[in-house]
Amino acid sequence: MSTETTANVYQQVFDNLQKASEANLKMQQEMFRQWTSMWPGMPSPQSMWLDKMRDFQRQWGNTMSDLARQHRDTLDRQYQAALESLEEALRVSESTNPEELRKRTEQLCRKTMEFMREASEAQMKEFQGAMTKWSELVTKAGS
Repeated sequence: MSTETTANVYQQVFDNLQKASEANLKMQQEMFRQWTSMWPGMPSPQSMWLDKMRDFQRQWGNTMSDLARQHRDTLDRQYQAALESLEEALRVSESTNPEELRKRTEQLCRKTMEFMREASEAQMKEFQGAMTKWSELVTKAGS
């Protein structure tokens, strides 16, 4: 029995020593954290992360606003072109002879095809711009 009691005592001493060492280490880490947070210009790790997150959110919001404005401008141009095409389509019916009808119809078709080409190019440029800005933001956030 005496060896079990002695072993238990040593085990308790080692356990207490381990707990004291862990508490001492935690206290030193907390002191160091408090000490460095008092230095001007030395942000704490948590505030650095929060600052990065806020900066990313601000940049993301600005980027999305810019993209929305660009998209609205493109839609405005497309809507204006659609109104012009509608007016031209109505003028086609005002043709007085077959030759004039052919010319107006041909002009309408050419203008419609040009409009469709411009619209698809604008949409592709918007998409490429959005992807470029998105990848720039992600790259900045990761660094």
